[in-house]
Amino acid sequence: MDQASQEIEQLGERVEQILATVRRLAEENASLHEQLAASRDASEHLQRRVDEARERVQAALARLPASRTSTATEVGTPDGHATETTDDAPGDGE
Repeated sequence: MDQASQEIEQLGERVEQILATVRRLAEENASLHEQLAASRDASEHLQRRVDEARERVQAALARLPASRTSTATEVGTPDGHATETTDDAPGDGE
């Protein structure tokens, strides 16, 4: 085989490799488009659920009685429990 025939043969092999790569990338691209669509659907579904939950919480908050009007206030403690203090609580131990 002469040099020209070898070059043509090599070019043909290279074209086949490129075509295989193009096919693989096209399949991967289609798969990624499907995954993206599924992710968008899932995201939209979750957003609807969050919106519905927000509406339920807001409705529940609207049904709660008005806050107390006394001088007592709740103060959080470091352990996460609420304690009640009043404006007339003893000060410096006097």
